[in-house]
Amino acid sequence: MAERIDAHVHVYDTGHWPARWFDFVAEKWAAARPGRSPGEIRGGIEAGLADPGATNLLAQMDELGLDRAVILGLDWELGMGQQAPVPIEQVHETYAAITASSGGRILSFAGVDPRRPNATELLAGLLERGSRGLKLYPPAGFHAYDEVAEPLLELCLEANVPVAIHTGGTIGVLRPRFGNPLDIQDVQARYPGLKIWIAHSGLSWWWEEALAVATNGVRIYLELSGWQEIVAHDEERFVRMLDTARRRVGVQRLLFGSDHFSGPKVRGIGSLRDWYDWFVDLPARAKRYGVVFSDDEVDLILGENARECLGL
Repeated sequence: MAERIDAHVHVYDTGHWPARWFDFVAEKWAAARPGRSPGEIRGGIEAGLADPGATNLLAQMDELGLDRAVILGLDWELGMGQQAPVPIEQVHETYAAITASSGGRILSFAGVDPRRPNATELLAGLLERGSRGLKLYPPAGFHAYDEVAEPLLELCLEANVPVAIHTGGTIGVLRPRFGNPLDIQDVQARYPGLKIWIAHSGLSWWWEEALAVATNGVRIYLELSGWQEIVAHDEERFVRMLDTARRRVGVQRLLFGSDHFSGPKVRGIGSLRDWYDWFVDLPARAKRYGVVFSDDEVDLILGENARECLGL
């Protein structure tokens, strides 16, 4: 039976991110809810995100029939100019413990900002201890092709593990201009043997750029998380995007991802279930618009491509 893998999830525990993230979100939510102050909202955000030990995520995976999920680590400290309460090393210890306790059902990519003074040593140690790849977050304030990132990219090339690179928009305290997928073309040209996941595939500003970059490489994957809102408003558009990607890049380089947080309040299982079910039903949905997707192609997108890329 085909394996089902969510290639883009996040598991948060208390103290993993700088306080500035929560302050910004509280202010943004308060502005959208007249009569409530940021202070009234701020305290509940972190509790709503936290999923210690990924117990919620595992239960949700069981309910949906997902075999595996991949945590993509986030290193925002330098981008936000503020340390998180929990050191980055301890965050990754948490991920390693989750992998062990889940029997390998939950894997993780190391989230490391290449501008950290110990970035190379940190990543090398994490790869030795079982991290299955690297997550870069350029909107923290660097380009994926910057010289400072090269030692990390070379480590991943040597270890034959993927690099997932965030593309598209981001939270307002970071810098979305660094999320243009065209930056990845420079990485691909320098390291043609490197496996690259274009996280979010340019959501939602740069789909064409993401597609063009993926077309130019043979080891570049389009990871499809974050497009749920587009599908809700214009399903046909997304079906035709997938059809175009299948023809230009190949269905074997499309990856299902949800960007799911498993905390009890902010993003419940509904978002993951709806997105997963949408892909399961893709053959019937695509048929409405005169597009044909087979069940075998859905199996590739929903997990087999990720399994092959990760060497599982």
